[in-house]
Amino acid sequence: MRGTEQQEGWITDTEKVMEPEQTTRLANAIRRLRNRTRLSPLMPDGVWHPGIDEELGGVSPERLSGGRADGIPSALAYLAALHLWNDSLKRAHDLVERLGTPTGSLLHGIVHRREGDFDNASYWFRQAGNHPAYHGLQARAAAYLRQHPVADGPTREAADQIAAQGSWNPYLFVTAAAMQAYRIGDEEARDKLEYVQQLELEAVMRFLEGSLGALRDD
Repeated sequence: MRGTEQQEGWITDTEKVMEPEQTTRLANAIRRLRNRTRLSPLMPDGVWHPGIDEELGGVSPERLSGGRADGIPSALAYLAALHLWNDSLKRAHDLVERLGTPTGSLLHGIVHRREGDFDNASYWFRQAGNHPAYHGLQARAAAYLRQHPVADGPTREAADQIAAQGSWNPYLFVTAAAMQAYRIGDEEARDKLEYVQQLELEAVMRFLEGSLGALRDD
């Protein structure tokens, strides 16, 4: 999955704008998440690690944005993405509700898809539009699904379409997740969709890290 050195470097950069305690909280949360032995489920039953919620609750969006008012939406979105990684849907939802940005809408869609509220998820993905995070995501998802095709079954058609499409289609992934939620897919298909879901989240986080890093360098 994501390059450890790349993310460690980004965490180190936050030391320039954040108090040591907050940098430690953020780093601890990310390291715990990175050490998960199982991918996040498509529809979680509960929070994976309550301690991570506490760590992230101590990170100031204002500090994470380097004190730049124009960076606070990206900081809030980044914290929401980390809560999503922790399967903490309510915490993530509370943050994205404060956002009126395409990235906030994208994360809002992911929250509702993982809640099983598929129509609402599609609404928020429409609000997000053709998000820049999608550009690298499609190539990664397609490469993975071509190397690890879903076996014959109802979910295979959706997975094959994801692998073949030219650009990321969030509605198609909503369809695949819904089929799995309604027990149409099997365990093998679920594992592969969970991997693609992680690629999706990492694409958003990579985009946000770039946005926040650019603010600090400005």
